[in-house]
Amino acid sequence: MTHSPDHVQKGAAWPPVQGEEIAFKMNDVIRTGILKEVRLGLVWRDFLLEDGRIIPEHKVIGCPKTTAWRDPDSVSPEERQNWEARLVSMAESGMDPQDREHAFWADLTHYLAFTYLRIRKTKTNPIDHG
Repeated sequence: MTHSPDHVQKGAAWPPVQGEEIAFKMNDVIRTGILKEVRLGLVWRDFLLEDGRIIPEHKVIGCPKTTAWRDPDSVSPEERQNWEARLVSMAESGMDPQDREHAFWADLTHYLAFTYLRIRKTKTNPIDHG
């Protein structure tokens, strides 16, 4: 089935619900998949598909233009440590970080964006050490 951005219903509820077919754009190709779960990552929401692919919210066709990213201060130290441990485990197991629709890429891009936001926030709001 071929989808175009015009195929998405205007005013559809966001985010899509479990079992719904979603369309997304990856490498300038529109693809589809059945939504299994929506999960909040370190920065944005990920859409986990039934076939194992993980699609960032901003790649899903019909995604609101103004999706909010998490404030890095809302990520607990335990959540960050768990994320880092998962990345180390995937790297040690030999997973391919270039597979842009699967777990390693999803977790790696979250971690990079999270780190960038933390650094940017520190530089724009330095703590006054007196």
